[in-house]
Amino acid sequence: MFVIKMPVLIIIMLFSCLQTVYSKASINIALSSNPSALNPFFSTDSNSQNINRLVHISLTDFNESMDFTCHLCQTFSEKIIDGKHHIYFKLRQDVKFWDNGPVTAYDVEKSVKYFTEEKIIKSIFRFAFRKIKKVVVHSKYEVEFVYDHFTMENISNLTLLKIVKLKQVKKKAVFEDIIGAGAYRFLSIKPLAVSLVPTRDNLMPTLQFKVVKDETTLALKLINKEIDLSLANISPRKYLWLKKEGKKDLKFWERASTNYKYIGINHKKEYLKDVRVRKALSMLIPRADILKYKLKKTAVLATSMFSPAFAGMYQELPLDKYNPKKAKNLLLSAGFKLNEKNIFEKDNKPLTLDWKVSNNKAAREMIETISGYFKKAGVQVVVTGQEWGTYMRSFKSGKYDIVLAQWIGFTGPEMLKSVFHSASIPPKGLNRGYYINKELDDLIDSATTVLEKVKRNNYYKLAQNLAFKDYAYINLWHPNVVWIGRKCLTDIKLHPNGSFYPLLNIKKKCVN
Repeated sequence: MFVIKMPVLIIIMLFSCLQTVYSKASINIALSSNPSALNPFFSTDSNSQNINRLVHISLTDFNESMDFTCHLCQTFSEKIIDGKHHIYFKLRQDVKFWDNGPVTAYDVEKSVKYFTEEKIIKSIFRFAFRKIKKVVVHSKYEVEFVYDHFTMENISNLTLLKIVKLKQVKKKAVFEDIIGAGAYRFLSIKPLAVSLVPTRDNLMPTLQFKVVKDETTLALKLINKEIDLSLANISPRKYLWLKKEGKKDLKFWERASTNYKYIGINHKKEYLKDVRVRKALSMLIPRADILKYKLKKTAVLATSMFSPAFAGMYQELPLDKYNPKKAKNLLLSAGFKLNEKNIFEKDNKPLTLDWKVSNNKAAREMIETISGYFKKAGVQVVVTGQEWGTYMRSFKSGKYDIVLAQWIGFTGPEMLKSVFHSASIPPKGLNRGYYINKELDDLIDSATTVLEKVKRNNYYKLAQNLAFKDYAYINLWHPNVVWIGRKCLTDIKLHPNGSFYPLLNIKKKCVN
């Protein structure tokens, strides 16, 4: 009997050992910057928000196609009744807080009160959640939110609403007072280092986040296996070097992000009011060469704000190719002529662009590259470097001709209203190019009243096409989300918004 049972006993012992190994597995993860506000009531920087996605649960969040998907909910539905926007959630019944208590509709209701509480907690998100006019608990696992009117921000803002319990409500609730319901909880929080441990699943690894600001140091730590996975920013140059030097031991995950690089146009400026001038500038940019030689193919070229990551909004619009001859003809048709110095001028005034830029090194280098092509074609450029605060004041107040800019963190087509609608001109919104197009306004206004997604997106796509044809912006590219790690890491599937959700499935099949 003993001989017969021995193999079974060995298998059980081996399985037990494997469980122990995996439960104690630790993954060292590099970040570029310190998470500055890990408290869910105040987390505004991306690293803090992404770590809070692992530690706390929200009703919904974005999936890999940038569509809303349930997290705490099983299902959700929307209705407009008498002009009011109703969102009805049926909650999962298997989610528990860290103290093993069930997460119910009553906890959702309390969490809304915590985030909107004005006198004590004063969450930085309280203004967004004030749009919730009423929370109706229908049963232990059914809850309804009621808003005065429909806007897509109603549901997108809910990704920031973390469902928590508080031991006591006090000013700026500290971590010890907050009980979450996420897959991870904090083990330690130190300057430049944050450790998370799984709350229930012993097979999930401990996550050790470490801030590594210098990319050369980061590259060496990856090669020396001191860092298992890097989520940090890295230059195309260093990325290419790592692909060469670390090809035996490292793996690279990348996909087009939701971020959008563009050249902003000040449409109040006399010369730039003419679409032919804007189109000519676009045709003077050798995007394909910049992507290949300068960005080392760490981006995809853009034809609009929406990268392929946005399944519901992406359109294969025609891409402007480098064509200085056609650009020259466009400028000539717009009334410019080349003077004896081979510079375009009109009414004896040279075509000169005031290009404002922050003191960011990468931005300065890119502007130097692009402006070189402008100058070669006969367009003068004056590049003015400014510290960040001054640069943003110039940008917001319209004291520029063109800027190299980037939109990050936007989640859907409602961004078109923020940046192109005439009602969004500062200080009311983000239309810092002072772009006005009545037809586009009407399309966006129509979209904001439609609940049905496909119909709504069709309005937004028509508006996007107008902005494209009118060169409201000069499209450049969408930087890739890039994660670099050891080959023994598996089950990583990137999200285009850089979310840390893929870490919930990650496995480490190696030892240090």
